[in-house]
Amino acid sequence: MTRSPTRATSLLLIAAGFVIWASAFTLLYAALSVGCAFGWQARLIGEISLSRAVLLAIWAVHLAALVGLLIYCVRQPRGEATGGFIRKVAIGSTVAALVATVWTGVAIPAVSQCL
Repeated sequence: MTRSPTRATSLLLIAAGFVIWASAFTLLYAALSVGCAFGWQARLIGEISLSRAVLLAIWAVHLAALVGLLIYCVRQPRGEATGGFIRKVAIGSTVAALVATVWTGVAIPAVSQCL
């Protein structure tokens, strides 16, 4: 019995990038709120505030996860027509989620966190 190139788990690759983006968006928003509530912007770690350091760390971890997912999607076997289509869609959605995550966090280094 041969194994089908279109496994159910390969369908999860299509949504995985945006699940990571949603996690980044939610955690960045939560960390911003918590940081402002507890005055993290006044505490410094070297040259940057604790709030900005936490936000940058959250953003970097999610970007690394998306780059890892993209590498995983690209290395998937091309397989038959359906498997190749799912691979292309997974790569496209992961790239879109990566761009969305970059856009979501691009203002972190430039804008003040709390008003």
